[in-house]
Amino acid sequence: MSSELRVGVVGTGRMGGRHARNIHTHVGDARLVAVMDVDTDRAGQIAAWAGASVFTDGEALIASDGVDAVIIASPDPTHAALAFACLEQRKPALVEKPLATELEDAAAIVEREASLGRRLLQVGLMRHYDPQHVAVKDAVEAGAVGRPLMFRGWHRNPREAVPSTSAEVLINSAVHDLYSARWLLGQEVTEIYVRGTTIDPQRTDQLDLQLVTMAMSGGALASVEVNQDSGFGYEVGVEITGSKGVVSTPPHPTPVVRHDGEIRQRVEPDWLERFATAYIVEVQAWSAAVVSGRSYGPSAWDGYLTLTAALAGADSIERAAPVQVEIPKRPALYA
Repeated sequence: MSSELRVGVVGTGRMGGRHARNIHTHVGDARLVAVMDVDTDRAGQIAAWAGASVFTDGEALIASDGVDAVIIASPDPTHAALAFACLEQRKPALVEKPLATELEDAAAIVEREASLGRRLLQVGLMRHYDPQHVAVKDAVEAGAVGRPLMFRGWHRNPREAVPSTSAEVLINSAVHDLYSARWLLGQEVTEIYVRGTTIDPQRTDQLDLQLVTMAMSGGALASVEVNQDSGFGYEVGVEITGSKGVVSTPPHPTPVVRHDGEIRQRVEPDWLERFATAYIVEVQAWSAAVVSGRSYGPSAWDGYLTLTAALAGADSIERAAPVQVEIPKRPALYA
């Protein structure tokens, strides 16, 4: 590996484009050297201002001798194969969530990485780097609210052009909340029950407003509201109730305006704005970890367990009943 980390980005849509720009602008020990997208015009535009090469095949970019590490931000169904290719090439990768869309693929990735004896993959569960979420985590670990007993989360999204299926709400969106519950409580999901309703039946027949309730391995409870068509913007928050108090993320950081008989406050339009700082810190921490050879951040194991819970949630919708979540034995690599 060269003294400067040479990064390739697979997928240059909204998320991949943001990662590419953050690597180019905010990471001093890394350089964007390659991009790949099926939309070659879009990839070419990013490559032009970064001085990067354009690839038409993701696995070819991963195999390139000129690329030291990879960010995978292509469509969800492609993540598993590309992550596995990075393992085969022994190249570190930041893989956007979900790690995979099929549990067997996620399990195979974990098994293969464990066989290599070193962590190469980090999953893009960026709330781990959000200052608001980190402050809640620090308060819980400091014992500020006593023993954590309950997690409550809300995840409200603006309308997307293509409605999500009921399962996609869990696999693509709620995985963030499932990780937050596991991370902030320090417990695993042992049971999940998902009920939902449809916001606009003329647009979709899928359950795009869901209430997820969970039992956790340490006795805590958790609930999450996931809304895929909020009607007002993007909003995420968490609250932890403990034996001695409550800690929560603060309200929106935007200014409160009182004028003409009204109180107004702007809401962020999407996740890219709400988590702008988290995405920068995420790639900075990831690149520093790769350069130093240490492991940090959400692992493939975290990606596997959150997908396990998400798919159990999808099963719960089908059964209209709670579903037990089997917690597999943790490989020593992720101890």
